[in-house]
Amino acid sequence: MKTTTHLAWIVFSLLIVALMPAQAKDETVRLSYPSKVESSKGKEREKLFTPWMSYDALRIQVEEKRAKGEQIIYFEYNGSISQARAIFVNKLKLNGPYSRWYMATEQAMEDKLNSEIKGGLQTAFVVRNLSGGYTMLFVSPQDMTAVRAQLTTLGIGEPRLKK
Repeated sequence: MKTTTHLAWIVFSLLIVALMPAQAKDETVRLSYPSKVESSKGKEREKLFTPWMSYDALRIQVEEKRAKGEQIIYFEYNGSISQARAIFVNKLKLNGPYSRWYMATEQAMEDKLNSEIKGGLQTAFVVRNLSGGYTMLFVSPQDMTAVRAQLTTLGIGEPRLKK
C-alpha cells in the first residue's frame, strides 16, 4: 500500500511539473554579422553623401530635410574626427517611428539593438565603422520593405541576428 501511495505521489508530482508553464527563453538578440556594404557601389554612394559634419549638425539637417520630404536612409560616423555624414532619399516617407544610433562599443550596440527590438522596431542596418563603432537604423515593421529596397539599391545588406 505504501508503494502505491508513493507511486501515486510521484506520478502526481510529475504531472504538476509537466503542466507548469515553461520558463521564458532568453530573448536577447546578438549580432552575428553586420550589414555587408558592397564596395562595388561605393562610388555611387559617395556621390550621395552629405559633407562630413558634427553629429549635432547632422541632427538638425535630418529635421530640415524631413520637413522637405527627404528621409535619412544611411549614415556613417567617424569617431576619430567626431563627424558624421548621411544619405537622404526623397522616394521614401517613413510612416512609423524610426531611430538611428551610433554606439562606440559592441556591448552598447547590442544593448541598443535589444531595446529597440523590444520596442517594436526592426533593424534596417548595422554597420561597423572605420573607427570601430557601430551605426544603426531601426524602422517600424510597416516601413521595412521600402527601407530594405532603398538600402539594397545602395548596396547595403541586412545584418544577421541570432537569439
